[in-house]
Amino acid sequence: MKFIESWFGVFCVLAALTGLFLAAIGDPLSGAIKFMLGGILFFTGLKLDFSAAFNELIRPRMVVYLAIMRLIVLPIVMYQIASLLLPLPLAIGVLIVAAMPSGNSCSALTDIVRGNAAMALVGTVVTSMLCPVVTPWIIKLCCGYETSGGLIFLFKQAAFLALILFVPLCAALLLRKLFPKPIERRRNLWSILAMVSLFLLICGSLALVREDFTGMIRSAPLQAVGLCAFMCFFSVFFHTVGYLMAPWRPVPDRVAVSVNIAYVNNGLAIVFAVEFFRQIPEIGAAAVLPAILLEIPMDLAIIPLKAFASRHQKYLSEKLVAHISRDSTAIDVREKTVKKGKSKK
Repeated sequence: MKFIESWFGVFCVLAALTGLFLAAIGDPLSGAIKFMLGGILFFTGLKLDFSAAFNELIRPRMVVYLAIMRLIVLPIVMYQIASLLLPLPLAIGVLIVAAMPSGNSCSALTDIVRGNAAMALVGTVVTSMLCPVVTPWIIKLCCGYETSGGLIFLFKQAAFLALILFVPLCAALLLRKLFPKPIERRRNLWSILAMVSLFLLICGSLALVREDFTGMIRSAPLQAVGLCAFMCFFSVFFHTVGYLMAPWRPVPDRVAVSVNIAYVNNGLAIVFAVEFFRQIPEIGAAAVLPAILLEIPMDLAIIPLKAFASRHQKYLSEKLVAHISRDSTAIDVREKTVKKGKSKK
């Protein structure tokens, strides 16, 4: 398991190449990507300690602030940037992935980089609960896309998001309640099965848009390179904003916020884009490609985040020690000896 985590980026690239070039494997999976996403959510949910999240709910203002930034402010900002630099169909794809909730792996990734894993878990749960209500409206508000279904189309999006998010997680929570010890003993197995589900999801998603993606590379290679570069910028921008948006909090909390902001549920974005936007002629595969291409920079970014957070924590600790040392020296200098009075005989 540690081997797969260490080479997670290579693992995702291998899945993408399998979907692109091995049709015999990728094509049968392209029709089952909803089940692959359900597998990721279910097996990841079996590892989550939901009880640890309740301690963070006593500070709801920070959670509300995070949810507003994650689901409303940053998707709007990122869409405005994307619409200036990319064709409109790709900008809509960027908006879709930007408007998704925090990924289910946020608490595990936060723990890897020594952040506040409980806060990351709360951020994931809250943004996932709000996503079915907020995300469809944000997408409609930003791109102004109208469909013949109108409000019915938005309701279908909300119902789809609620169903695909909550059914696997609720099933995982129920099993953890019923069989806590057996579930906990097999944590590594759930991690492996979640990884396998992710591999199959990426593979099936790339197979689904293979012709469109390879066609873009052949006909507009600069556009393909530009999209890859933009998704790298997407990851760096979200990491940076997440780390800087709560400067008054300790480093572990800031790491948790950064992970919650940057590590979106792009598996959900892939399935959502395929379900509602890929069949629209003027958008097509462009709705799916940003979510797929984000996987690589998003996975690799955990390495510099861990290094930066460690150095920042060390810097703040040294600064605090120097401050305490300086204050104690100043106190010593100001101290004066007091002569004892003569004792009365």
